[in-house]
Amino acid sequence: MINVMCVRVVSAIATNCYIVNAVGSSEAVIIDPGAEYDKLQAVLRDNKLTAKAVLLTHAHYDHCNAAARFQADGCKIYMHANDLFLLESKENLAARHGLEFNCFKPDVLVADGESIRECGITFKVIHTPGHTSGSVCYVAENCIFSGDTLFCLSVGRTDFATSSTEDIISSVKELFALEGDYFVYPGHGDGTTLDFERKYNPYVRT
Repeated sequence: MINVMCVRVVSAIATNCYIVNAVGSSEAVIIDPGAEYDKLQAVLRDNKLTAKAVLLTHAHYDHCNAAARFQADGCKIYMHANDLFLLESKENLAARHGLEFNCFKPDVLVADGESIRECGITFKVIHTPGHTSGSVCYVAENCIFSGDTLFCLSVGRTDFATSSTEDIISSVKELFALEGDYFVYPGHGDGTTLDFERKYNPYVRT
């Protein structure tokens, strides 16, 4: 079993960062550390956890601007190759919000369908282009970490570089095609479930 902690508002635009650990383990995976490294480290310390890996759902600054700090601590960073260009481009959106982008080089490039094993947890990678061409979701046990692909009663914006409305609808339909129900942990806003979104999401109909 896994524990999931949500640390909200870790960027200028209120991103959710998730700290995930296997029950009984002191090692944790950080999903989308958008900012506030010190705040995240305080949460880790308070829960007697040590971060060992960073999984990025995509490379917009509000999901990865603290990643370099965790990498300096020894964490491996995982992300999709299609978003590499964002690391050296204004399209990571940091400058748009008057912020400096903290650049890094990922240690591992993930691919659709592969499994990542970190901190005793297996994460399945689902490539979900649409918000960015390199957006991914991570599935662990009965949880989906959906980044900016799927939100409660919404989907991610598609007015950025490499965004595509057609692609994001297709990606969400791929998530909806998974068997069974899942808790969905999105990059912004409240959590939801896959069954709820299948029934009520106004942007995607099954």
